[in-house]
Amino acid sequence: MPEPSAVEDGSTLVIGNPRAGRGTAGRGFGELLERLERLGLRTTGELTTRRGHASELARQARMEGVGMVVAVGGDGTVHEVVNGLLDEGLHQRLSIPVLGVVPGGSGCDYARTLSLPSDLAAAAARLASSDPPRVVDVGEIRCQGIEGRLRQLFVNVAEVGIGAEVAYRASRLPRACGPARYVAGFALTLPRHRSSDSCVETTTDRYEGSLTNLVVAIGQYFGAGMRIAPRADPGDGDFDVQVQFGSKLDYALAIPRVFRGTHVPHPRVLEWRTGEVEVICDPPARLEADGEVLGTTPANFRILPAALRVKT
Repeated sequence: MPEPSAVEDGSTLVIGNPRAGRGTAGRGFGELLERLERLGLRTTGELTTRRGHASELARQARMEGVGMVVAVGGDGTVHEVVNGLLDEGLHQRLSIPVLGVVPGGSGCDYARTLSLPSDLAAAAARLASSDPPRVVDVGEIRCQGIEGRLRQLFVNVAEVGIGAEVAYRASRLPRACGPARYVAGFALTLPRHRSSDSCVETTTDRYEGSLTNLVVAIGQYFGAGMRIAPRADPGDGDFDVQVQFGSKLDYALAIPRVFRGTHVPHPRVLEWRTGEVEVICDPPARLEADGEVLGTTPANFRILPAALRVKT
C-alpha cells in the first residue's frame, strides 16, 4: 500500500450518486460544483450511472494525478470511491488523492464520525479550506464472494451475522424509504435469523461459540445514526471489535442503547482492539462493510494504518 503523499495538483473531481438520499445528492450537485469553483478549486463533476462507476472514476482520477476526489452521497458512494483510489492494481508511485466527503445519502455514517457538514455552503468551504487533511485508517477484507475469494476495502464499519443480514434486507427495499430501510430491514430479519457456530480470532484473543453479530469498526456510527463503536478513532491504527453472542432478544433490546452508544460494556459482548481479525462460521455467515453486502465467511479483516487522507 503506497503512503499518502503531499498533493501539488490543485484539481478536484467531484463524484456524485444521483440516487443517493432520494435524489438529494443529484439535485444539489450543480450548486456544489459552482461553489467550489467560486472558492478557487479547479473542479470537474461526474454523476454515476451504475454500480461500481464511482470506483472507476476514482481510479482514473488517481492515474491522472487529480489532487482531491470528493464523494457526494452516502456510505456506499464513499466505499466505492475509496476502493477506486486504493486499487491494488495502480502503480505504487502514484500519489493518492485526498478524499472529500459531502454527505447526501440515507446513511452517511462515516461523515457523522468525522463531523462533516451536509449543508452545501459549509461543505464547499471546508473542502476549499487550507486546513491540512486528516490521516485515517482503512480496513481490508478478504472474504468469500460470489465468484471466489474477494478483496475489498472499507472505511467505516463491517459486520458478520445479523447486522449483515439486516443490511442485505435493507438493500432490497425501495430507496424512497430513506433511513427507515434499516428499521424495516431489522424487523424483517430478526424473526428468521439463526446464529452461527463461530471461531473469531486475533493475535491475542480467541472466541469459539454462537455468534449473533461481529462488529469490526473504524468509525463510530452505522445504520443511519447508531453509535455502535463509541470509542472508535478512525486514525488510531486499530479496529474496535465487538463479538456479540447474546440472544436475538438481547440484540433487539439493545437497539435503543446503540443509538446512544451506551450498549457497551455488556456481559454478552466481548470488546477487543486489534489490527487483524479472522472469523469462520458454520454455516457461513453473511458479511457487509460500509452498508454494502460483500459475501460470506470465512473472512479476514486487516487494518491499513494511515492509508488515506480525508478533508475534514
